[in-house]
This record gives sequence, structure tokens and C-alpha cells, in this order.
Amino acid sequence: MINFFNSLKKILFKSLSYCEKKIFLIIIKYFKLINIELIKIRKVINLYLYNNYYNYMYISHIDTVSESNVKWILNPFLSLLFKKKIINRGIIDMKGSFISVLFFNKKILNFILTNDEESVSIYGIQYTLNILNIRKKKIYFFMGTEPTSENIIGDYTKISRRGSFNLKIIFLGKNKHCAYIGKNLIKMLFKNFFFLKNDVKKFNILEYTNIFCGNNSDNFLSNKLFLKINFRFNFLRKIIILKKKFLKFLISKNVYIVWKLSGIPFFCYKNFFLKNIFNIIYYIQNIKTKINFLGGTSDLRYCFYIYQYSEIFELGLINKSIHKINENCFLDDCLILSIIFYYFIYGIK
Repeated sequence: MINFFNSLKKILFKSLSYCEKKIFLIIIKYFKLINIELIKIRKVINLYLYNNYYNYMYISHIDTVSESNVKWILNPFLSLLFKKKIINRGIIDMKGSFISVLFFNKKILNFILTNDEESVSIYGIQYTLNILNIRKKKIYFFMGTEPTSENIIGDYTKISRRGSFNLKIIFLGKNKHCAYIGKNLIKMLFKNFFFLKNDVKKFNILEYTNIFCGNNSDNFLSNKLFLKINFRFNFLRKIIILKKKFLKFLISKNVYIVWKLSGIPFFCYKNFFLKNIFNIIYYIQNIKTKINFLGGTSDLRYCFYIYQYSEIFELGLINKSIHKINENCFLDDCLILSIIFYYFIYGIK
């Protein structure tokens, strides 16, 4: 347990997106990693640990979201135990689970560790996998450790991801003073436009992410209104249905629309390795794992797109405090996850 906590302490420092090369060098030196390659492009650094004897790959990231301006119980980048918990920005997503996998298995792993996951995620896992694909590196199975558990380690795992569709809509009208009668773009939007959210069925999510008028006056209405929407869906046909609803409503309106598909849904239904991990979780935790189909596989989607016949799953720590103030997890949870992956990896190697 002491050695495990000391390993965690080595990476529980501040490491936002595009963190420096020295952070990777600390990891390489402490864990005495060999057969490594640093793949760098612009501000992005990817640490690739390769082992040609095995055709499976572990995907992870070292960067975290900002600690925010709200005061924490402890310094968000100190590695201290508080009531058996580690309070640290990034311990859940996903430094704790990275150490859990690496601690026992560094000699039999292929893995990619990037500092570009919480940002635009263009030159991170996606870029590195394309390089490996060009080199004709054969990989049949990918695993990740985004926080999937909800109440106890291993109660949920994930094998799919919803698609993401972004819309930017610009409504055009006329300037108006509040003292005079006339059309109000904002009132029109709230009265007639928010019907869409009620039409979204279960397992799909439609969120209004931004409304902006560009007007700082208290008694004057702008002639422009900007609306941004994000739609998460399970099937591509849902986009066609959504577009029809928009076009029917906006056919007589003075608007401009920009559509952008930012993520394609997938479902890894053919998955031989799930049975293995389910049996191990049942043996260690005495629970039956359920599959969560609501997305959350993060960078594993690139693995599924680039290596189209590969199998994937995601299993990680409890996600109740992810990206929140005082992000925390029990040290015991990290150790349990480490034992689960130890038995799993040694069982498939």
C-alpha cells in the first residue's frame, strides 16, 4: 500500500493540457520504463510504451481540467490523504486509474499516455494511433479507465459512445427599445423554440449550451440573437429527424444555421474480453457488472474508428466527484482497480 501511494504521489502534481515534457520524464524515470517513444507535435506530447509480444493497448491521459477559482479543502495539487481519501484535481480523471493499471503491469503493457485529452484532442491519441496504423502495428483490443463506476468499483463498464452534433443558429430581427411595441427575438425563442427539448427521447440529450445577444444595455434589444445547441444521439438517423424539425420550424424565419457533426456513435457489440473482466470483478468485488450504454469512452472512440475490427471497454474509478471541487477518491478504490487489471491483463497476455 505504501509503495502504491508513493507511485501516486509522483504524478499528482499540476498537469493541465499541453503540460511540459519534464512530467513525462519523471514518469519514465520513476517507473524505469523501457521501449518508449515520445511522439511530439506542436504543444502535444504522447508517451508510447511498446511491447511487440502483445496485441492489446491501454489508453490514458495525464492532463486535467482546471482546478477552478473556488477554494478547495486542501491544495488541489498536493498528494495528501484526508479521511482515507486522496483529494486532488485529476485523481479520478484519470491519474489514479493510470497508476492502478501501470503499477503491476508495466512490463507487459502497450500504452499511450497523452497531454491532449481535456483540450481539443487532435494530436493526442488520435494522432498517435494513426501513426501506429501507418506502421502496420496490429492491435486487436483497447482498454481505457475513464471513471465508469458509480457506487462501487466495477459496478458499471462501458463499450459504446453517443454521437455529438453541434448547431449554431443566428436569428436576425430589428433593433428595438423596450418602451415601444415590437417583436422580441428572445421572447420568440423561449415561446416557440424550446419545444425541441421535449421531443428528444430517452438516451438522447439536447442541451442549449449558449445564448448570446451582444447587448449590454438594460432597455434596448439587439437585432441579432445567437443560439448554440449540442445534441447527443445513439443513431445517425436521429440527426435527420432533428434537421427536419428545425427546417419545419425555421422555414419562414430570418435565420442562418451552421451544422457540425463532431462525433460518430459506435457500439462495440462483439467483445470477447467483457466476459473475462466480468468474471474477475465478480471474483474480487462479488458484484455483477452492468454495461452502461450512455457513452463516456472518451479517446477510445479513436481506437474504434482507426482499428475498425478491434474490441474495447472502459472501466475506471467512481465518477461522483469527477471535474468537481475537491475531486477525490479512496486510496482503497485505486488499489482494488489495480488488482482487477492485474488479474485481467495476466489472464489475456
